[in-house]
Amino acid sequence: MPLTRSEQSRLNGSKSHGAITPEGKARSALNRTTHGMYSPRIVLETESQKNFQIFAGLYHDLFQPQDQFESDLVDSLLHARWKIRRLEAAHSAEINLTITEHRAEIDDKYGENASSDQLHALAYRYCAKYLETLDKHLDRQERIFSRNYRNLAKHRRNQPIPSIEDLQDAEQPIPSNTQNERFEPETPAQPPTPPAAEPPQSVQPTQKQRFEPSHPNPFQKVAIIIVLLLTSIAFSLSWNSTPMPERTELPYASS
Repeated sequence: MPLTRSEQSRLNGSKSHGAITPEGKARSALNRTTHGMYSPRIVLETESQKNFQIFAGLYHDLFQPQDQFESDLVDSLLHARWKIRRLEAAHSAEINLTITEHRAEIDDKYGENASSDQLHALAYRYCAKYLETLDKHLDRQERIFSRNYRNLAKHRRNQPIPSIEDLQDAEQPIPSNTQNERFEPETPAQPPTPPAAEPPQSVQPTQKQRFEPSHPNPFQKVAIIIVLLLTSIAFSLSWNSTPMPERTELPYASS
């Protein structure tokens, strides 16, 4: 009897254990990430971690938190402001994307000479639902920012904190959240290639050195001659002093 679709799905699901490696688990955690407003991860994959560190350093330098409570409030301000920048960029990108997707339809209906204001108005007609969702998230992040700003000012009491205008002026030189105009995933680092082995150097055969005796000087020559004379004299004396053996008659010798 064949299995039903639900039974087959349960059977297939029981065989899957999900991601195992830390890298796979990190990718799986981003599967349902759309706008990142509810994500515990502040910096998304399409955003620059370097720009976020610059942004965080700016906020901590401006507010100079004195304790852990103030540090947490500054982090909350930082995270809300980072998401506000993301939503503002997404708002503009949504309008540009809508114009690009419906450009042919707009040109056919209104002609190629439509002004920028007309293009924006037509884009709002097409993407009003998406822009409304972005505006809701934008309004929520602005309320979070304002609430934490008031709490920090109340905690500081009489100590002044940077104004909103000062924060806006300080943010001007900081680049946008995204790391590139067009996001390209980082390629994994290639292992370093080992250095090429040097070819073995040919060993040159060593030439056999000829033995050349050194020439004795005149004093050495005289010493050698004296040694030879003394040796010959000693040999002669020892030869003369040796007694000669007596002659013996052989038994078969004739009488």
